[in-house]
Amino acid sequence: MFTLAGLGHRRRTMELRLKIEDAKPAELARGIAAAEAVFARAGITALQGAEGLFALEGWDIKGFPEDDKPTEDEDRAATVWLEADEAAAAACCAGWPEDNVPHHQVMELINVPRTKLQAEAVPDTWPERKQLYSDVVKRLEITTGPDRQIDFDIAFVLGWVAERPTLDRVEPLSEEGDRIPFFTSDLAQVEEMARKALKDWTIEIDRDPCDAHVFDPTASDDDDELRMAAWRDFDGSLYMQKPPANPAIALTLAMMRGQSMHFE
Repeated sequence: MFTLAGLGHRRRTMELRLKIEDAKPAELARGIAAAEAVFARAGITALQGAEGLFALEGWDIKGFPEDDKPTEDEDRAATVWLEADEAAAAACCAGWPEDNVPHHQVMELINVPRTKLQAEAVPDTWPERKQLYSDVVKRLEITTGPDRQIDFDIAFVLGWVAERPTLDRVEPLSEEGDRIPFFTSDLAQVEEMARKALKDWTIEIDRDPCDAHVFDPTASDDDDELRMAAWRDFDGSLYMQKPPANPAIALTLAMMRGQSMHFE
């Protein structure tokens, strides 16, 4: 559902970045060089690696449907990305005490010139999906409770289904009959998807009043693309007058705000 490197504002030049606390610039540069060497040996770009991992994680989130498996090329690209990530951490942290060496993903691709959502969209549906995004966010802000049509529209906007479902016409996500997630009513389901998509991020959910904050704990205060909120932003300002109707809507809304760059 949620992209690997797509939580942010529009940028200009694509590049790899490492998120390793206390690493010096020279160490980070050494790590990036090691990652780039892995991509070069494999004969793929960092973007292809990131998109491969995106496809693999998306398949995981959807419950491994047989009709939506990553291709062999995507699976290989994901493997190369993970190898590059491991090589980057090892090179950057060479000589460090073992307890200080990170054992989670440390690499991300920033300034991506295009998005996976747009690249995979059927050309004649992309304008509709792009236009529908802002409408979905507004409806999440004002809905007074669960709304199955909003659930359907989120699935369409994010590219999970090829056509926009309606209450009288709903296609399953896979041949096994997987149902479109209950984004506006099932907090446990939304939270599980969020934690799978953003493994090392912090997810905070308030119930009275309802609100949600999702952020990378290593991000600085001015790293807006790594900090998403449903109602109360991190600086205390409000996105709308009233809080979301329930916690599931709050978390969905925070995550949808993090998708904004895809639809600019």
